Amino acid sequence: MNTALILQGGRSGSDLLQSLFDSHPEILQFPGILRFDQKFLKIFNIKSTEQIALYFIKVNPQFFDSRLNKIERHNKLGQDKKSYFKVNKKKFIKFFHIYFNKSKKTNFDLLVCLHKAYNFNKKKNQKLLIVHIHIYDYLLNYLDIIGEKNNLKILLTLRDPLVSLSSAINHFLNYKKGIAMSPRGLNEILRIHFNTFNDLHFLRKKIRVVKLEEKHNNSIITMKKICKFLKIKFVNSLLKSTYHGKKWWGDAVSKKYLNGLNKNFQNKFDEKLFTYKEVFYLESKLFPILKKYNYPLRSKAKQENISYYLIFFGFEKKVWKNVLKNHSIKTILSILYFL
Repeated sequence: MNTALILQGGRSGSDLLQSLFDSHPEILQFPGILRFDQKFLKIFNIKSTEQIALYFIKVNPQFFDSRLNKIERHNKLGQDKKSYFKVNKKKFIKFFHIYFNKSKKTNFDLLVCLHKAYNFNKKKNQKLLIVHIHIYDYLLNYLDIIGEKNNLKILLTLRDPLVSLSSAINHFLNYKKGIAMSPRGLNEILRIHFNTFNDLHFLRKKIRVVKLEEKHNNSIITMKKICKFLKIKFVNSLLKSTYHGKKWWGDAVSKKYLNGLNKNFQNKFDEKLFTYKEVFYLESKLFPILKKYNYPLRSKAKQENISYYLIFFGFEKKVWKNVLKNHSIKTILSILYFL
């Protein structure tokens, strides 16, 4: 079975992209991010098939009762925004036992069998595993455990970098009093926007960039190109944003309900978040990406034509102010470390 990973290059619609694959007859996937963190990796050291399945349920309960996944708003699915999904845990354990015992029991077999057991009530002609790996650290763990086997391909979602950066900062500051916008969280956001292409350079031949703007404005053409890249057939369900066949309205971080693909989509840049000097500095650093992917320049920046350094940005002070107000002493002290 071939494999594709979804990675996010900012606040750029990685969950939206995954939702479009939801009802494709050739695809197996879980409804959300599969966090290849240290907690999840323990599953590859468990010997008992029943204990593997039980541990998977324990670390991913939101896959079995979507009401638990409030941040992605899987508790408010469907046209009426009142629907959710549940998956039978006993059947999942039963089918995992059957599938895994028939396999060679490699780490990749374990991953595939978890997907097959989860999707036990679907058609049997799936040929592509899609894993929403989300961030670079999880990707490294995936490669360490699974490797680059099975014709691995990567879909990297992208959006106008300054729009993505401002969206991430503003939305996470406004979500639950900015609980997720810690100094560490901001550092990760900056790393994603500035380092992703350098980090992934060693995998460049396996990657297809998926621009959020094109996904909305040229949906059919974009999805057909993705299908060609992944070697799957194009079906009309690829134009519908769903999870378990139920309409998805976007995550809770966005606050407003997003109605799937929007042919009239336009980026909204928060000019108040940056000074002109900051925009100039940021665009100088991002110039190769802006040029290659035809994103607008809001300053007169050119590649690395800056002659000064910024100690910190205005948006950093905005984040720190929120940290001082709503976070613990330990988190407050981490400002100095991540500065």
